[in-house]
Amino acid sequence: MNQITFGNKKISYLIKRGKRGKTVALHIHSDSTVLVLSPQSLEPEKIREIVSKRARWIVQKQEKLKRFNAGILKEFVSGESFPYLGRQYRLKILRSDGARGPTCKLVNGRFLIEIDRGIKGKAASRVVSESLLKWYMDHAKEKINERIERYTIPIGKKPLKIIIRDQAKRWASCSHSRIVRFNWKVIMTPISVFDYVVVHELCHLIHADHSAGFWEKVESVIPDYKRKREWLKENSMLLTEMMNTENRTIQFCLA
Repeated sequence: MNQITFGNKKISYLIKRGKRGKTVALHIHSDSTVLVLSPQSLEPEKIREIVSKRARWIVQKQEKLKRFNAGILKEFVSGESFPYLGRQYRLKILRSDGARGPTCKLVNGRFLIEIDRGIKGKAASRVVSESLLKWYMDHAKEKINERIERYTIPIGKKPLKIIIRDQAKRWASCSHSRIVRFNWKVIMTPISVFDYVVVHELCHLIHADHSAGFWEKVESVIPDYKRKREWLKENSMLLTEMMNTENRTIQFCLA
């Protein structure tokens, strides 16, 4: 582990060398550890110099992560808030005798989840999180299908299949076989950001890479796409780590 000092703070970082050209990338993980992706030939002292120049930025990001992490861990109890299309909605747990199964609804600005009165403690939290996850997945499918239909005409392309799943590092991806994969957590973002993610992947059906032509196509549909992309960079950590979930997948084909 390498380390530098910035003011009264110690910044530790790991170096991972790979097949990079001349550039160095800094990644700050959710636990605030710093990973430096470096070309094979770059000297350790040069890497240290680069990290030192970005020390203020690193510390700012680490402090922001601490604030995020303080609000990320959910217990799935009444009063906690969860995002949907960029807005926060509080959770209200309703208990009843002999409930057939947990049901989640968004009613009057609240997530209402009904569970059996006999389910308590960690078991109750697990049941509530499962019900909320199912609601998110169902609405992600519905909303993604709706937005794809909206942007198919201006872009001129439509995917063959949509897969919605829990992805650790990506909001979405597009394959050469016209299969588009979305992270279900995109449903938490504001609708304008949601649309950017959809348009981004539809444009990949025309341009497989991130060439100038690709970004020109994106900009023709989402003129302020750079602002949407920046929003995702700033908020991705908060949204992607909000709920610890098992890998869930929904697939559907478009006619």
